[in-house]
Amino acid sequence: MKKIIFILLVMSSAIPLIAQDHFTIGVKLGQNFSKVNNVIADKSSASYHVGIATQFSITPHLGIAPEVILSQTKLEADPSIMDVLGTNNLQPATYHLNYISFPVLLQIKPISKFIIELGPQYSILLNQSKDGKENASMAFKSGEFALVSGAKLNLGGFAAYGRYVVGMQDINAIQDQNKWRTRQWQLGISMTLFGL
Repeated sequence: MKKIIFILLVMSSAIPLIAQDHFTIGVKLGQNFSKVNNVIADKSSASYHVGIATQFSITPHLGIAPEVILSQTKLEADPSIMDVLGTNNLQPATYHLNYISFPVLLQIKPISKFIIELGPQYSILLNQSKDGKENASMAFKSGEFALVSGAKLNLGGFAAYGRYVVGMQDINAIQDQNKWRTRQWQLGISMTLFGL
């Protein structure tokens, strides 16, 4: 809870400094393709994200875009033939990690319809499950800091975007030697609801 309050305070304190020019708010949705290094998951599984996106223009070529996103990381693992025939009694498994993410992105606009985005993101783990059961608890840490980079193409009141999210923290809550770091592609569309 303290982390959420801190993030909201930082975002709200930045608004008066940059809201004097141009402000838009909209909604976004898309797909995630996720991988976590060193987790026994051999597929880059598709999941979803949906959220609210705001944008503050500082100059015609520079802006800041704070967002609030509900995002799922889905990991799938299938045992190999050797695992099945050997002593390991592994079964196919699917992990679902649901996060609320707070990216704050710098937007660089080399041309009016094309935007480059980059910046930090902090995500709070809302819940975690394995095969639909809450038995993955304590396997993953409660939060993650990441770096985001990507691009967006403005299409009038709509936009199409692609991003790459790189986890900078070990999200492994189990006391072993493996470091779990997230890698995620995000593809989606957004729609502007209104602007000031």
